[in-house]
Amino acid sequence: MITDILILGAGVSGLMAARSFQEQGKTVQVVDKGRGVGGRVATRWLGSRDQIRGRWDHGAQFVTLRSSRVRRRLHSWIGDDVLYDWLPSFSDPTLMRKVCTQGMNQLPKALAAGVTVHRAERIRKLEWTGSTWKALSESGAEFEGHQCLSTIPAPQMIDLILASELDLDPRMMDQIQSIEYERTLSLLAELDTPANLPDGGYVRPLTGVLDTVIDHQAKGISDSPTVTAHATPAFSLEWYDRDRIAAASVMRAALQEYVQCSIVQVQIHGWKFSTPVKRVPTAYLDLTEGLRMAGDGFVAGEDDAPASLHPRMESAMLSGLHAAQSWGD
Repeated sequence: MITDILILGAGVSGLMAARSFQEQGKTVQVVDKGRGVGGRVATRWLGSRDQIRGRWDHGAQFVTLRSSRVRRRLHSWIGDDVLYDWLPSFSDPTLMRKVCTQGMNQLPKALAAGVTVHRAERIRKLEWTGSTWKALSESGAEFEGHQCLSTIPAPQMIDLILASELDLDPRMMDQIQSIEYERTLSLLAELDTPANLPDGGYVRPLTGVLDTVIDHQAKGISDSPTVTAHATPAFSLEWYDRDRIAAASVMRAALQEYVQCSIVQVQIHGWKFSTPVKRVPTAYLDLTEGLRMAGDGFVAGEDDAPASLHPRMESAMLSGLHAAQSWGD
């Protein structure tokens, strides 16, 4: 199948772009290496699929919607029932952190409704045929579009460019290579009684181990007492490639000092490309004919959502929108 647009990556940036292209009347297909959609906007559940008794958001915990453009699109595409207000923003008390009733992964799932998404397909090579971009996956599948938008993390895109032997302008490669990410280790804990964390369930321990702790029962997404503890960037970098059981033990001990109840069980997850700390100062890049790159490694904003703000989920969404809406026929 050849579509007008081929998108690599089914995170919020790629899905916002896909919906925007479809709104323009273009045919779209999205390819992602994961089994689901959303990337780092991820939710795990406790119990069975038929009887979920608890949830953890273990990536993005909320989204703030400064951008009127994003708000209008989300209202049009997914309605007003997916997101609800949780806590006011630290930087602007008039701005609410918004979360999803079934965990943050509900948002990308809602965006993916009506979009052709090929899951569990890791792209190993891109080819320009002269009129289309063809993506070849490790499974042997091929996906083709007249234009291609990549929203995958910059290090993965660099590997794909090199494997595809694409002859890009060295200045383009320099910009992609300038994008840097922090790593994050996330501990998912089930407690025996409610955590009763202060500040609405979102706290910053500011220890050498833990950066943030989130009470999902207080957040409203979990019937059972579940908590996610994100490690600090320094701890995550030091422990990322070490024994995960040992890392989980250290994080569990740090969390136990902070919650006044017993920890029943824990899981640990690592995000290799968590928060971009160095970004390209544009909303997207035109790499070569018909090939564009966007995502959370880019500085995207507008009048009511300044690009100067720290990296955030909304910035990635805006990058996808800008990349799609500015691309001519």
